[in-house]
Amino acid sequence: MGRIGRSFELVGQSYRVLMQDKELMVLPLLSGVIVLAIMAAVAFGFGLSTGDVAERGPQIYLPIFLTYVAAYAVGIFFQAAVVAGAIERMNGGDPTIGSALAAASRRAGAILMWAVVAATVGTLLRFIQDRAGFLGKIVVGLVGAAWSLATFFVVPVLVLEDRSMRNTFTRSVSIFTTTWGETMVGGITLGMAAFCAWVTLVAVTALLAYVIGVAAVAVFAVGAVALMVLFNALNGVYLASLYRYATDGQAPAGFDAALLSGAFQPRRE
Repeated sequence: MGRIGRSFELVGQSYRVLMQDKELMVLPLLSGVIVLAIMAAVAFGFGLSTGDVAERGPQIYLPIFLTYVAAYAVGIFFQAAVVAGAIERMNGGDPTIGSALAAASRRAGAILMWAVVAATVGTLLRFIQDRAGFLGKIVVGLVGAAWSLATFFVVPVLVLEDRSMRNTFTRSVSIFTTTWGETMVGGITLGMAAFCAWVTLVAVTALLAYVIGVAAVAVFAVGAVALMVLFNALNGVYLASLYRYATDGQAPAGFDAALLSGAFQPRRE
């Protein structure tokens, strides 16, 4: 089986694991609501929703930085809870929202510290992008993509391992170099699945519009929220499965050992 085929299978197995603990999908929903509230409050409070940020002086980057810190802290906290819940299921347990949140809460300090690191990088990239020319924006985009890949496994490391910020980053890079193929192809696979789901939702909404008129907008809104929550949670389970196998070489419960062993060679530290 090729890499793409393996990734589709792993994503499918991640979905089946998630369906055993559907309540975990409440976590990305809560995260999205809180992050939107934070962004709306800061945007309107500091006037970030209007005008050209690049023309308003460097002082405007303070509220941007604070927004990033708050949004990253909330987003990472709830994603860590999803990952912790998924790992608990893979270890043979029966996770609940409470147990998942408790696991993330125990690492709240580290999560906040990493949120500050991520916000600092994000603000610097935003500052450079606002003032760079065309080529500069391309470079910033490439740097941002590299940062995203290097920190792909930061969340499971944060919630499951006790490491310094520097070691958290290097550990994430180490795991990524072990799983880079399935990590990247899996991301594409999830993206393709999400794209198909969104196309289906739009098509269904368009058909319903002929029957129920503007009420179809409500159907679309509910479907959109459901898809965002589902794929956010699914990404957390997929991430947890790669992390678990890459770090201890054991196939998690619900995953095919032969499939994972063919995906990559685990490397212990």
